[in-house]
Amino acid sequence: MKKSFAIMIAVVIATVFCAGMAMAAPDKVIKWKMVSTWTPAIDLLQGDKNFANLVNEMSGGRLQITVSPAGELVPANAVFDAVAKGSVEAGGDWPSYWAGKNSAFDLLGSFPMGLTQYDYINWYYHFGGKKIYEDLFGKYGIVYFLHSVSPMESGIRTRVPIKNLADYKGKKLRMSGKAQGHILKKLGAAQVMVSGGEIYQALQLGTIDGAEFCSPSIDWKMGFGEVTKYNIGPGWHQPSSTFGVLINKKAWESLPADLKLVIERAAQANVAYMSSWYESGNVKALEEFKKKGTQTIRLSEKDLKKIEEYAWEYLVDEAKKNPDYQKAALSMFQYLKDFKATRDFQAPFAQGRNPYTIPKLPGIK
Repeated sequence: MKKSFAIMIAVVIATVFCAGMAMAAPDKVIKWKMVSTWTPAIDLLQGDKNFANLVNEMSGGRLQITVSPAGELVPANAVFDAVAKGSVEAGGDWPSYWAGKNSAFDLLGSFPMGLTQYDYINWYYHFGGKKIYEDLFGKYGIVYFLHSVSPMESGIRTRVPIKNLADYKGKKLRMSGKAQGHILKKLGAAQVMVSGGEIYQALQLGTIDGAEFCSPSIDWKMGFGEVTKYNIGPGWHQPSSTFGVLINKKAWESLPADLKLVIERAAQANVAYMSSWYESGNVKALEEFKKKGTQTIRLSEKDLKKIEEYAWEYLVDEAKKNPDYQKAALSMFQYLKDFKATRDFQAPFAQGRNPYTIPKLPGIK
C-alpha cells in the first residue's frame, strides 16, 4: 500500500510539473525578420528596435522580431518591396519614401506646412487616419501600423546664409518629398536627392549648399554641426514625420489573434514612448550646435505664408491626378479645419499650429 501510494504521489507531482512547464514555455516560437530603412548611424533606427523589443517582451517570447539596419539584408529603398513580396515579414519606414509607387504616400510621411507631431497622432487614432494608412498600404499586400512620430525637423542646415525667400534662388538643397521639390522650384532652388548616409560628405565637399534631414538631436549625431554654419528655420518642409512598421499580409494572417493584438498594442505603446524620446535629445543637441557656432535664421511670417501657398497649390493639383491622394488630403485637412476651434480654445497652451489658410480641396466642409 505504502509503495503504491508513493508511486501515485510521484506520478501526480510529475504530471503537475510537466503541465507547469508546458504553460511556462511558448507553444511555438515564431521568428520574424524586420528590415529598416535606417542605418545604425541614424537614431531613427531606435524606433524600429524599441517596437521589436516591445513585441518580443509582450508576446512572452512567442513572437521574436529581429531588426536589421538598412543595407544588412536589403538596401533602404528595397524595404517596401521586400515586405510586399514576403522576402521578410516586416519593415520599418518613413511612408514618404514610397511616393514613387503612389503619390499619396508622400502625405502619410510628412507634408510641408501640414500636420505637426500630435496632429498626426490625433488624426491617425481618432479622425480617420488609421484607415487611410490601412487602405493605401493594403493595396500592396501590406498591413501597416504607425509606431512613432518625430517633432518638427530642424530646417535646412547650410554652408551659406538664407535670410529670405529670395536667397533660395540658385541654391542646391538636399530635401526629400515631391511637394518640397515643387516649393523649391518655385523659389528658384534645385532639389538634390542624396541619401541620409551621404549628406555629410555632400556638405563637406560642397556639392550641395544645404540639407535637411531630421530633428536637432539626430542632425547633431550625424555630424552636421561640423560641415554647416547656418540653420534656416523653422522646418516648414516637415513640421513632423511619421514612422511605422510594414507587415507582409500573409505573415500577418498566419498569426493567432492574441499575437496580432500584441503587435497593435506594441505599436501604440511605441508611439507614446518614442515620439517623446525624439524630443528629449533636442535639448542637448541645440546647445551643442550653439557651442559649435551654428547661427539660426528664421524666415518671416510673410515668407511662410508664401511657402504655404505653394504647398497648397501642389496639394490641390496632385489631388486632381490621384484619387488616393485626394482621399488622404481631404481627411487630413478636414481634420485640421475641424480642429481649429479646439486649438484656438486651448491657446496659448495648445500644441501644433492652425494653417494660415485651408487648401481648396473638393469636398472640404
